Amino acid sequence: MAELLGGNAGNALSANPLQGTNQSTAGVTGQSNTGPGVWGQSIGLVPASPPGSSSLKPPATQPASDGVLGEGTNGVRGVSAADVPNPTTPLEFAAPTPIGAGVWGTNTAGGPGVYGTSKSGSGVRGDGGNYGVFGQTSDASGSGVFGQNNSTGAGVTGVNLGGTGVSGQSASGAGVSGTSATGTAIEGISKDGLAGKFTGKVEVDGDVETTGNLKISGDITSVNTVTVQGDVVLTGADCAEQFDTCDMHPQEPGTIVVIDGEGKLRECREAYDKRVAGVVSGAGEYKPAIVLDRRASSEGRVSVALVGKVYCKVDADPAPIAVGDLLTTSARPGFGMKASDARRAFGAVIGKALRPLSEGQGVIPILVALQ
Repeated sequence: MAELLGGNAGNALSANPLQGTNQSTAGVTGQSNTGPGVWGQSIGLVPASPPGSSSLKPPATQPASDGVLGEGTNGVRGVSAADVPNPTTPLEFAAPTPIGAGVWGTNTAGGPGVYGTSKSGSGVRGDGGNYGVFGQTSDASGSGVFGQNNSTGAGVTGVNLGGTGVSGQSASGAGVSGTSATGTAIEGISKDGLAGKFTGKVEVDGDVETTGNLKISGDITSVNTVTVQGDVVLTGADCAEQFDTCDMHPQEPGTIVVIDGEGKLRECREAYDKRVAGVVSGAGEYKPAIVLDRRASSEGRVSVALVGKVYCKVDADPAPIAVGDLLTTSARPGFGMKASDARRAFGAVIGKALRPLSEGQGVIPILVALQ
């Protein structure tokens, strides 16, 4: 080797391989009282310096490779018997320590301490009695755990069959933070996304503060104050309130309901009924934006639109209905009609028609305005 490198072998090592074989136990075993039981290093290959050249070592012509390489069912397996008590909460963790780790990886430059790849499974997997995977950093701009997906999937996914999928805690900052940039793209991937998305009900045990627009298309359950400094955008069309009904089978959406003698609701059955309460919400393309007094009940309950736009069943046989006509109850059960008699209509008006109906029965949008 020295002759090939011009009389000076550079940093080429002499051949002295070590091989151990065994049919059932470890092929190579290393033990140490205080240092590593087995230690491996790859330093790369630096060629010889030509005579008369600078004494500085030339750059490596062959880069370093793996310090330790393991192949098998488990490529590398580390077992530790050191007992380090787990903290009560993640916030109690002190600075990183090598004691107690089954596998411990350190990088003194800028690369990863531990790196794992897999063609179809998990690149890195951790199973533990307390934390399956624990990541910690003291860098103010770093992340204890970082996940990245170069396609359209999730960067980090947490799954729990009975508890919390993803949990975040902070002593002074945000327990969980989501950020979405807009207007540009990274390598063809648009950054017009959502900082956070919840599919299903959202329960907040505390205050909710927002300095931007709040858009709600589902349910929000809060046991405390919700403070909004920007706009609240609701995709529904009306403000509704739930009421008990006389029938265990609630009236269908679009039905005009009145208050009976027991304070419950039933469909209207007579013209110009001053007991009118509103229209059952949810017909057609209009859904309620706000539902008040929503609760479980052993009796039938319906959401009745009190303010806003709602689809309503109307009867045009008593008189054709034009846009802007005042509507009241009719003798046809559950239907409204044009309020032609102003004297009788006082106190029995449901609202104004937003679409005409010249004859027969139909369902049209109306603007609810009880008067």
